[in-house]
Amino acid sequence: MNWISLFSSQPIRNTQTTDRHFTLLILFLFASFIAGCSQATPVGLVFNLAPWQDGEEHVFRITDVEGRFAGTMRYTMTAGVNDQGQPLWSITRTTLAQGDQEDLTVKVLAMGFRPQSSFLERSNAAGRETVDAQYNGPAVDMVLTTRADVTTTQRFEVPSDVRESGTLPMIARALPLARNYATRLNAFLPIVGLLDRVTVRVVGDEIIKTTVGDFDAWVVTLDTGNSISRLWIAKDAPHPLVKYVDGRNRATYELESYVVSQ
Repeated sequence: MNWISLFSSQPIRNTQTTDRHFTLLILFLFASFIAGCSQATPVGLVFNLAPWQDGEEHVFRITDVEGRFAGTMRYTMTAGVNDQGQPLWSITRTTLAQGDQEDLTVKVLAMGFRPQSSFLERSNAAGRETVDAQYNGPAVDMVLTTRADVTTTQRFEVPSDVRESGTLPMIARALPLARNYATRLNAFLPIVGLLDRVTVRVVGDEIIKTTVGDFDAWVVTLDTGNSISRLWIAKDAPHPLVKYVDGRNRATYELESYVVSQ
């Protein structure tokens, strides 16, 4: 009986314990995997009223992927009305980087920030090129002028609820951001005729230190499926954009100056 106890019962008891520990380990790893992969289901796209004021201005310092200074970018918000008397915002972005200047002005409705028109101008020592885009319901009509002064026209079909890509870092500030928030929207980039389905998601929060102060900010991703940009948007109104990493060119934009209104 003692031999049976020594060579049979004891090993069986150890194997059961080992199996139980192994099962618990597998369950723990599986639960951790599911928790890490689970993400909040995107909700319907709804914007709050604009948190900014007429004349608001952000100025950012640009660094390239190698961490070297590359230039500056300025966003300015200007209130106005369209020909039908509807309130709108002119969102102007001016970028000075590595000898190039790019000026983009997009006019969007104050309610929902749908674009009405946009005008892009790029210039450097080699010349000037422009893209004039007019949003007409489910279509965007564009006039493109090259540095050689050759003009062409194009029309792109887009969803009627599209937003313009260049405005996303600003209009994301009007979303009801909160922990685990997610939504989706359509975005169009006129200069290359690119339509993206963008998932907007709050992935955390972080204290960001800038030359104009420290900000408790939501970390927000813009995922096009081909690239992921990151925004750091202050939790407190008027929710300035304090940092931005572009998923396409991998440049980093850090807030250097912020004016609430003129």
